[in-house]
Amino acid sequence: MSKNEYGDFVRKTESLVKPLDSTAISFLGDFNKYLPLKMQKSIMEKGSRKIPYMGFIVDPYCFFLSFPVADADAARTMLPAGYELAQTSLFKAEAKRFSVIISAFSVRTSVFAGMRVECYLIARHAVTGRLAWIIVDYETNTSSHDPKSGFCGYSCDPALFTTTPYGELLVEAVNKGNGNRYIVSADLSGGRMRELDRDLWVEGNLSVDYGGKLLAADSMPFSLIFDPVLMKEAKQLDLSAVELRANTFLKGVIDGERPTSAVFFPYAQHFVIRQDLGDQELAGEDDLAAQVKTFMDRRGFKTMSGDDIKKPLLRSLMISSIVNAAIIIFLAVKLLFF
Repeated sequence: MSKNEYGDFVRKTESLVKPLDSTAISFLGDFNKYLPLKMQKSIMEKGSRKIPYMGFIVDPYCFFLSFPVADADAARTMLPAGYELAQTSLFKAEAKRFSVIISAFSVRTSVFAGMRVECYLIARHAVTGRLAWIIVDYETNTSSHDPKSGFCGYSCDPALFTTTPYGELLVEAVNKGNGNRYIVSADLSGGRMRELDRDLWVEGNLSVDYGGKLLAADSMPFSLIFDPVLMKEAKQLDLSAVELRANTFLKGVIDGERPTSAVFFPYAQHFVIRQDLGDQELAGEDDLAAQVKTFMDRRGFKTMSGDDIKKPLLRSLMISSIVNAAIIIFLAVKLLFF
C-alpha cells in the first residue's frame, strides 16, 4: 500500500472498533461464560457468519521477548495435530532456533479492550511448510475467548502495561489462581530499527492457532489481515535494556529468565480478522493482498454493535417484568375477592 492507501486502511479498521459498542459487548457478553461450552460455540459460529470482520488494533508499544526451547519433546506435545516445531528468529539474519515468544500489548478490538500477555510456540505446517504462531497460554485483564475455556477473561491482577516519562515500559501480569507471573520493564529510549524475519512476521500471522492448555479438538486456526509493510521492521532492544523480574510461562520448556532477543513496535498495528473464513487460512502474500482489497472494497456489511446484545436483553427484562407484574396482580385480586 502507498502511504495514503494505508491511511484509508487504518481509518476503515478503526471504524470497526467503537468504544460505545465494545464496552457494551464486553460487559454484557461476559454473561456468556456461564453458558455451556456447546452453546458458547454456537453463539460464536452464528456471530461469525453474520459479522464478517473484527477489528484488532494493537497500540504502542507492543513488546516481544524470544526464548530458546530447552525441552523440545515437551514443546512438541503442546502442538496441535499437523504441526511440527520450527526454527525461527525475530530479525532477518539472526540465528534461528526453536523458540517460544512472549508478547505484551495493549489492544482495542470490536468486542473488548485491555492488556494481554500471550505465550506462543512457533511451529510449521507439516503439509504446507508454512510457519504459524501457536498460542499456548495467555493472561489478560479484559474479556476473552479461547476454544478450551470458551468465554473468559479478567485473569490477572495486578495487570499493567504502560510507559513512564523516563522512556520506560512497565509490564506486569500476575494470575494468583494459577501462579502465572510475568513482570518486565524495558528502556525504550534506545534500540535501533532492524528488518524483521519475513517468514515469521508475515507468513506466520496468516496462521494463528491454539495449543498447550488452550488446545481443543474442534479449535480452528485464523488469519490476520494486514499490510505486510506493518511487519517490515521494528526496534531491536539490547537485552541490557530489559529487566525481567519474573516469568513463569512454560517453566521447564524454556529458561524463563534468559531471553535471547527483544523487539518492540514504536507504532500502532492495525489488523482485521475475517471471521466468515471459518477454517480457511490465507495461502500466502497474494491471498493476503486479495483479502485486504476485498475488505477495502466491501461496503454495507454488518459490524459488531452493542445493540445486538442490549436489545435482546432489554426485551427479556421487559417480558420478565410484565410476567412478574401479572402474577402479582393475579395474586392480589385472588386475595381480595376469593
